[in-house]
Parts: sequence; structure tokens; C-alpha cells
Amino acid sequence: MPNQRLSRAPVGSRERFLPLFLLADESAQQVQSYMNAGDLYVYSSEDDNVAGIVLAIPLEPDVVELKAVAIASQQQGLGIGKRMLIDVLAELRDRGCKRVVVGTANSAIGQLAFYQKAGFRMFRIERDFFSPVRGYAEVIEESGIRMRDMVWMDLMLSR
Repeated sequence: MPNQRLSRAPVGSRERFLPLFLLADESAQQVQSYMNAGDLYVYSSEDDNVAGIVLAIPLEPDVVELKAVAIASQQQGLGIGKRMLIDVLAELRDRGCKRVVVGTANSAIGQLAFYQKAGFRMFRIERDFFSPVRGYAEVIEESGIRMRDMVWMDLMLSR
């Protein structure tokens, strides 16, 4: 596998990453509302083959939300997500970020495990987040579990 590198995509060039955004969030309505905010980190190979993205949106001067984290389907399961997350967290730490938050669905078993393995801890549940009002289908299931609630997790970054 070629070496991966992290770069930031400028606002206005993000439409080409829409398929990756939609891997992270099934609501096109939601994706369109935030995809041009914050910093979009792109993880790609030397030949510009995009492996994944992380959208980091500032919430406060030293707090950032990871709004979208996605790895291209054909590259999942290779450890790229873990390396990408480590690189993005290091970049955020270097930029003075002290706390990172991320939300994922109650039914997203793999994502819940992924973030906890990276040191994130649950701090809040937002009930009935995934609803038609926000552009989600009436009923969505993952791993046989109905997607209803947003599970919020956070990680304190130290120097």
C-alpha cells in the first residue's frame, strides 16, 4: 500500500468528496448543511487516490467536532481509519485543540468500538436524533438495531 498523507481541502472543492460524506452520514440534507464548514482533512496516497476524509468543525476556540469521518469502502478494514484519526488528532492538538467531540448512531457498533479504542468516552445521548425531520428515513437499521439516538463521545487532547 502506498504511503498515505494528510492534507486540507479548500472550501469550494468539497463536492467531489460527497460519496465519502454520505458514507459517514446517510442524510444528504444534513451533509449539504455542513460539508463546507470547518477543515476538511483528506487522507490520500502519493498518486492522489483518496482513502478517507475527516471534517473537523470548531465548536469553541479549543473544542472541535469531528462531523464526518469516512474511509473509502474498498479501503476499509486495512487500518487506514486508525492512522488517519491519529494524524488528524495530532494536527488538532498542534493547533491548540484541547477537546474533540464526535457523534455516531446508537446502532453503529463498529464506529462506537472504533472511537472507544481511540480513547473517546461517551458523555451524552441525544434521543430521537435520526428522524425524517433531519432527512433520515423513517426506519434505518444497522446490525439489526434500529438507528434512533446520537451517541456523543469526547476525547481530551494533551500535549
